[in-house]
Amino acid sequence: MGELRAGQLIETEGPGIWDALSGDPTFHFDRRALRLLEADQSRWSHRFVRPPARVLSRLLVALITLVKRVLPFELSSHVLLDRLGIWFMSRCVSEEGGELLLRHFVLETNVLAFIARNSGVDEPSLRPVSLGQLDDNAVIVHDLNLYAVLAGLGGRPLPRPEGRAAPLDFSMLAVEPIRPSPRRRLLRLDLETGMCLMNIMFCLLTTSGEYRRAVHSLQLDESLLGCLAELTGDEVFRSWKPAGYIPIVRTNRDVPRDLFAHAVIHEYIHARLLHHATPAIPCEGASSCPALERAPSEARLVDF
Repeated sequence: MGELRAGQLIETEGPGIWDALSGDPTFHFDRRALRLLEADQSRWSHRFVRPPARVLSRLLVALITLVKRVLPFELSSHVLLDRLGIWFMSRCVSEEGGELLLRHFVLETNVLAFIARNSGVDEPSLRPVSLGQLDDNAVIVHDLNLYAVLAGLGGRPLPRPEGRAAPLDFSMLAVEPIRPSPRRRLLRLDLETGMCLMNIMFCLLTTSGEYRRAVHSLQLDESLLGCLAELTGDEVFRSWKPAGYIPIVRTNRDVPRDLFAHAVIHEYIHARLLHHATPAIPCEGASSCPALERAPSEARLVDF
């Protein structure tokens, strides 16, 4: 295409943002996950329901937190939380959103297992591949696994690549096929809107301490990125750290938005680790590996 001149009509037809991201060889993101994200965020709810749902989520969570502080007892029910969560994801959130949520559970466990196995600590095994497996406190265990791995490191220096007696083990990074729920849905909300509503339910049905611990776990992405940089010698990981500083612990935050960014960071991490593993393990998706073979020294976190 030649240079545009003043007064010349600019074509409106052509590639969009998702086409650009898919074709960008420097973008660290599995291409199947990117297609799921495109379909999920193209839903009407993302444009019209998500903005008021974000405001409603913050207001109701603040109110629930305040009420719980003045009550002489703690209201919580893990069984009800599991059942409502599985029902809501199966009936009210899009199939793409459900797969993306399950995918995050698997990817974060893979990342934690990579750190744990290559550091000599116990590794987690929570890898649900269907919504029905999100029972037995899966959401709470998911957060506890992060704390357990980092605490298990015990403050010891991590082995750098040049000082390792054996090469890094990447075998835990495989992702099993995720089975979407076959149930007929009442609604097909996008995942981010769904997380706004689930945040209310999670705050209501957990204790104040459990809710704070879950929210504070979002502070620890920088710790994970630092561990990965130390283990692999790849400083690109540190470039994806979220805003803020770890010791400044915040509970009053936009949890759904921060949780979504947290999931995006783990997509970046997992894709970068697969790049380091190639050709030690097969690519997660045929379209994802070529885009990672020419990974740059820096990458961007896209704010979806």
